[in-house]
Amino acid sequence: MAERDGHRGDRVLATFEEVVAEVKVDEVELAAWIDQNWVLPVEHEGRLLFDEADVARVSLIAELQHDLGVNEEAMPVVLRLLDQVYALRRALTNLTGAIKELPEETRQQLQAQLRKASEETEEPEDE
Repeated sequence: MAERDGHRGDRVLATFEEVVAEVKVDEVELAAWIDQNWVLPVEHEGRLLFDEADVARVSLIAELQHDLGVNEEAMPVVLRLLDQVYALRRALTNLTGAIKELPEETRQQLQAQLRKASEETEEPEDE
């Protein structure tokens, strides 16, 4: 991938052709995924440019379709769920960072509250 000065700052951006070659997907297939908004590259000076996250998403879609047999009807649902999982992971990472910045006493209080809440939500075992 070449360095481009598109709309995404200093990130490494790849062209449509580079993504096709790197991920080994058909041009028509990639164009369809873009048309369906499964992948959202930026357009700069008449060229589609993909950042690393876009290339990873193209690779994921290819794996889901080709290796796991996820069909076109299910793909938007699968991608939406994965996007939600990734967003939750980012939120948890941010929360963990914020908690680490709290005073020790506050962290201990929070830990006790979380333990209590966890115990309250546990399902009772069958006897």
